[in-house]
Amino acid sequence: MNKISSLVESYLSYKQNLGFQLRSEAICLRAFARYTEEFGYAGTLTRKIVFQWCERDNPSLMTKGRRFEPIAGLARYVNAFDPKSETLPKLPYGNPHKRVTPHIYTLNETLLLMDKCKSLYSPDGIRALTMQTVIGLLWATGLRTSELVKLTKDDINLDKNLIIVRKSKFNKDRIIPIAEDVSWHLKYYRAQVSRISDKANRSAEFFFSTGGRPTNLRALEYAFQKIRDVVDVSDSGYDHARLYDFRHTFATRTIKRWYDQGEDVNAKLYLLATYMGHAHPDETYWYLSSTPELMRLASSKYELTYGGDDNE
Repeated sequence: MNKISSLVESYLSYKQNLGFQLRSEAICLRAFARYTEEFGYAGTLTRKIVFQWCERDNPSLMTKGRRFEPIAGLARYVNAFDPKSETLPKLPYGNPHKRVTPHIYTLNETLLLMDKCKSLYSPDGIRALTMQTVIGLLWATGLRTSELVKLTKDDINLDKNLIIVRKSKFNKDRIIPIAEDVSWHLKYYRAQVSRISDKANRSAEFFFSTGGRPTNLRALEYAFQKIRDVVDVSDSGYDHARLYDFRHTFATRTIKRWYDQGEDVNAKLYLLATYMGHAHPDETYWYLSSTPELMRLASSKYELTYGGDDNE
């Protein structure tokens, strides 16, 4: 263990003893520490080593900023007792949490991705079937991918069309209703996987990979990388399709459907916030995107209320 690794572990222990969980920060900081160990770096925290880590592999500006953010907290801690450590500049890569335009998937794009899953390497068929089902469920529910991979068989009541999301963000549980056709597809998935793998049949988890092994977030992301290029996301702020954009898509589709049905969207927004696991409706606004269809509906509502015509 080099000096950076020792500093990282000391910092994490200090913050966690204060009550901070620092789960994602710990992953990033330990990856940074391993990076310094790999080429034998024995010094303390300096700007050079930090920027070298943040800029490796020439990532996007946002990725650089998100790599830098947890190290900035580490630096403030280290600066308090290590005179050889260097102070770091504030936001050298800009705000890493500014909203980048997501891609809103169409139904055809979603079906195209699901069909592309058939091309995944899947010796027993489970991996391909899981990715198809995962994409369909994300489209239908807007679940966080981290919530989806933790689902167990006991969490999904297919007779009552309900999913229990346990200990999600802010350590809260919630129950969400699903459509009957979604339940049908989940029943089909479970039956197929149980037929293929006795190991999966005896396991408590709901989603599996090859050989009946429970799947995880990394496995889903890796599989999605293999199929995502079939979708053009040039309208977004990203250079590739993302699983997380299905959450943005679900929120935007729901608002459009309510407009189509003549619902009072402002009055019902709290329902969407609750369904998506948000503590306040203003958090839900983050996921809404102004698609052309949604803007046309909003404009029509405005004209009905305040007047106007197509030429104004």
